[in-house]
Amino acid sequence: MLFALFLSGCETGDDEGDGNGGGPGPEITRAAREGDARTPLLGFSAIPAEVTQEGYIQAFATAAEHGDIVLIQRTPPWEDFLPGGGISQATRETTQLETDLLEQYGHLQLFYAIDPTDGVVQRSRIANLPAGIDANTGFNDPRLREAFIQYTTYVIKTYEPDYLALGVEVNMLYERKPEQFAAFLSLYKEAYGIAKANRPETKVFPTFQLEDLEGTLAEIHPPHWEVVDAFDGVMDVLAISTYPYMGDVPSVADIRADYFSQLVEHFDGEVIISETAYPSAPVEGKRAVGTPEEQQAYLTRLLTEAQELGFGAVIWLASRDPAFASTGVAGAIKDVGLRRADGSNKVAWGLWEAWARRPVAASP
Repeated sequence: MLFALFLSGCETGDDEGDGNGGGPGPEITRAAREGDARTPLLGFSAIPAEVTQEGYIQAFATAAEHGDIVLIQRTPPWEDFLPGGGISQATRETTQLETDLLEQYGHLQLFYAIDPTDGVVQRSRIANLPAGIDANTGFNDPRLREAFIQYTTYVIKTYEPDYLALGVEVNMLYERKPEQFAAFLSLYKEAYGIAKANRPETKVFPTFQLEDLEGTLAEIHPPHWEVVDAFDGVMDVLAISTYPYMGDVPSVADIRADYFSQLVEHFDGEVIISETAYPSAPVEGKRAVGTPEEQQAYLTRLLTEAQELGFGAVIWLASRDPAFASTGVAGAIKDVGLRRADGSNKVAWGLWEAWARRPVAASP
């Protein structure tokens, strides 16, 4: 949500591919499908328990073994794609690792989120702004715009994602820096056209932050759903990040009845939960009750309503508690994993496993 992400009976396998054909990741055992078909794809972001390559690879393996889709969220490596720049060795190595993992876990769909703004300051500035580009000019700088376009082209051609977000939680920029949002919107529309021209089957869109849309996060205001309308005609999916405990909800029982159902009223098409979580322990400075049982109650409601409403995907922020996120702003996500950092299960994990085993309904 508001945080920079890292990096920048059973049977072995099934007809989707089992991830055991060689590659940088461990072999996995996918449970046999059982139960009623479900509509949403289930997955995790690639946030690891530990900031190591081994931890990152394990995050992919968990998503592959217990889900259908993985989220990679990354700020553009601006310097690589600025005019006159070149793709760095670090970018090449990261790309190679990730594409190798995706090839190994062949059934795993990819949601790639290009994230140009800084979540630590509620997306009120561009993240990792290169030297020589004025922060006030920002998305109006032609060099930065060209870098965003070139990176979009690189991602769409190299990763061939199933879902591509061009901008993360963009309504937060709309609220805090409207002039920068206007510049970003024009850049987004250009990048959308290029992405679709290169790979028409990829679903392209921005993501929005639900609690901030409703005005219950840091800046209190009436709901501002009009920002969604700004992307009319250039948005293939309505993608929502939601963390009710970061808003004004003290417990899962207090989440409004229309919290998720309202989403289908604002978009006539596929709706996905692009990231979400609920903590299994109290969060400093927040009213919400955080217990393993509350986490399970939130997951139960989320998955049940996602199925009833026909959502296309649900992505939980982290499969394991991110042990590195222990202090400061990042401390708000330190207990959101469905497993502890050491891999032991919380009570909600069994619920996730049961849903993950259900077959995915064929698209109409």
